[in-house]
Amino acid sequence: MRSRLLAVVAMSGLWVGCGGPAAEALNKYKPAALASETDVKLWASRASAPNIYASANVAVTLISSGQDPNCPVIAEDGNTTRVTGGCTDTKGVEWFGSMELVSEGEDSGNTRITYDGFGYQKAVTGCEASGGKAQLIFEGTSKVTGSKSKRDFEVDIRLDVSGQSEGSCTTISATSAWEYKGTVDGADTGFGDGKQTWNGSGRIGDSQSGVIEVETKAEVVDGSVCDSEAASGSTTVKSGGHTAVIQYDGATDCEDSSTVQWSLDGKASGELEGVRCSAVSGPTFSAWSLALLGALGLMRRRARR
Repeated sequence: MRSRLLAVVAMSGLWVGCGGPAAEALNKYKPAALASETDVKLWASRASAPNIYASANVAVTLISSGQDPNCPVIAEDGNTTRVTGGCTDTKGVEWFGSMELVSEGEDSGNTRITYDGFGYQKAVTGCEASGGKAQLIFEGTSKVTGSKSKRDFEVDIRLDVSGQSEGSCTTISATSAWEYKGTVDGADTGFGDGKQTWNGSGRIGDSQSGVIEVETKAEVVDGSVCDSEAASGSTTVKSGGHTAVIQYDGATDCEDSSTVQWSLDGKASGELEGVRCSAVSGPTFSAWSLALLGALGLMRRRARR
């Protein structure tokens, strides 16, 4: 399961959407601001190929958050595993929609996940007095194809968030979307293990920050070289006539503060700190990938009971 679903990857040239759930949302967003260091840092932490893949597929980790063997309902039929909501689990979490995982077998890297209004609604910590709840719903598809040495991935996913935010209990209503294709060499080694080279391009954004065009070229992630940032390669972000380029330099300047070099509209601007999510071995991506592994294993075990 680890090598089948979680290996991934890329292609050159921006991907033109075909009107899926991601494009439907992205086409409505304003162009994102990209005129300052603050703007660039926001997207530098979100726009690299491995981070986009992890973000778009975080829905799978929802399954690992519950221990109720009966809700959501998980059923397996051959190479298809289906997760269905329409129930409330023992923790009071309400589940909606469905998620379907179809693979070509245990030894195949070809996998397709389809989210059909899949997600949950649960009470918000600190907002119980006002009956505060938050809802997350995913729509779209995620596909992985290829060989053990190189995988292609394609994501067309929208996330709808509504309800109250934790802490402030303010009402929120927002969407995020990922329309992206990519490749990764070395996918059979598993996330964060050994050397991986990522490429990819497409559009990402959210209803608050706007939409950007992104392209990652030859981003090398290798924990034996640097475990706090990507070793080399670049990610280019475009929006509103501006272009920012993030250069990964862990191979020559590996720092715990996860620094990258950056430029805006052709002008070199020094270092940015805290761009750890650009590296698969960084804690955020590791947390996601481990949660994905645990969730998929749980899906299989529960389906076979």
